[in-house]
Parts: sequence; C-alpha cells; structure tokens
Amino acid sequence: MSPALFERQVLSKPYFEREGLIVAVDQRRLVGFVHAGFGPNDDLTGLAYDKGLTSMVMVMPDVDGSHLLSRELLSRSEQYLHDRGATAFYGGCVPPHSPFYLGLYGGSQPRGVLGSDHNLADLFARNGYVDVDRCLVLQKNLVGFRPQVNRDQMRIRRSYLVDAMFDLPATSWWEACTRGDTQRACFFLSRKGDVPSCGTAVFWDLDLLVGSWGIHAVGLLHVEVDPAMRHQGLATHLLGEALRQLQSQGVKLVEAQIEKDNLAARGLFNKLGFEEIDQSIVYRKEV
Repeated sequence: MSPALFERQVLSKPYFEREGLIVAVDQRRLVGFVHAGFGPNDDLTGLAYDKGLTSMVMVMPDVDGSHLLSRELLSRSEQYLHDRGATAFYGGCVPPHSPFYLGLYGGSQPRGVLGSDHNLADLFARNGYVDVDRCLVLQKNLVGFRPQVNRDQMRIRRSYLVDAMFDLPATSWWEACTRGDTQRACFFLSRKGDVPSCGTAVFWDLDLLVGSWGIHAVGLLHVEVDPAMRHQGLATHLLGEALRQLQSQGVKLVEAQIEKDNLAARGLFNKLGFEEIDQSIVYRKEV
C-alpha cells in the first residue's frame, strides 16, 4: 500500500474522518492502525451512522504482544463507532457499506474478511463477532477462453446481441465517491431489433492490483437478467460474450464474488470455468 494509493483510496474520500483512523506508535515508529467508518444511507446521498465498520486492522508482525495490540485497536474502533451512533458493528466492509480500501483488500469486492486472513478473522471471532454471511471469491483465467457452445447457446446467439459501454458515469453520490475514479465497463444483453436491454454485467478495472498481480485483471461488480427471462441460458451467454470481448482487449484474469448459498450463481460460474480461490466472511456484533 503506497502513500499514493492510501491518499487515493482513503484520505481523499469526502467522508473521511481523521478521528476514525487510529494509530499505534512505539517511540516514533508506527506499529499498527485501525480504521473505522460508515456506509451510505438508503438513497446513497450521505452517510448512515447506525451500522459501523471496522474497515481495516493492521499490526506489524514483529511487535511484542501483537494480539493484545490488535484487540486494543479494535476496542478503540468500536468506541469511536459507538460514540457516532452505531448500534451494530461489522468486521470488514459489507457492500454497499464499503467506504475504503476498494482494490486494496478483498479483490473485486471488499466484503468482510478473507478466510485466508487468519489473524483478522480470529480477531473478530475472539471479540464477540458472529459469522453472519459467507461469499466465494472466484477467478477465471481468460487465456484461451472460448464461450460455451451448445444447441441452446447457438439459438440464443442468433437472437440476442451483447453491446458494451465504457467509462460509465456514476449514478449516485456514493458511487461517485467510491468508484468514480475507476474504469468500468457495462455489457448489455438485448434481443435483436429491441432497444431495451434484458440483462447487464458490470466490470471494473483492477488497476490497483496490477502492481502485485502483474497482469491486466477486471472484477465483476454486478450481473443481472430480467427475472421473467431467467433459466433460459441468457446469463451464460451474456457473461460468456462479455468475457470474450474483455479477452480481446487484453484482459487476462476476471474475479467475481458470489454468495455461498446462491446455488444458481454457483452453477453459472462453474459453467464458465471459474475456480474458487478464497472465501470472505462477514462478521457482525450487536452493541
């Protein structure tokens, strides 16, 4: 996490409050920090203070008593959130309550705590937080990718088009704050000859992770097909064509996150060859 990225993804946010960023120092050395914040209200025009988030806790690994320091930082975060009116605490971000660290933690969608982050997961579990939701973190390598071909997909291909729109404008104050400076692409599914779309898939460019991954990668933010037209293979066609077009633009890797209990979504991404690389756990604690 470079100073430039920290400025871009944390300090420059218009809702950043310095009291929510609490640091631990030993002499003049920074040894840890915790960052507390809040998500948006229902109409995405400002902050809501009933749900508080401990967005990030980090402690240097060589600090004596690191577990005690982590616990103290978490306690300071909870006190700050409580003083601001929170009636529930969350461990990590929970979309749309994801004010900070987009692309710096959790990949395509910061959601809770990664299962592979054992220290942070243990910290919340040991301090009264309950596991309330889990998501699967999936990835697909696009090298050599080909959309699924069968009789149903060929029929859909003859009747439907998938068009793309890039550099999408923000649709709300909250989206402008959190993703306004990211490159996004939306793919629209429509029947040939019809103007209204019946499905959309939105991706964003994971340029913040390029330095560590070393490849051009995108994250899937949202995919949806008109409820009246589901279970016909349209989502498979929409995502398959979107991945093909992204591949032609040099994208090598796609990441997505889906709810663990969403069997329909799991079947869809399995068809397209996505593989599970991690899980994210949402922790919640009542005040």
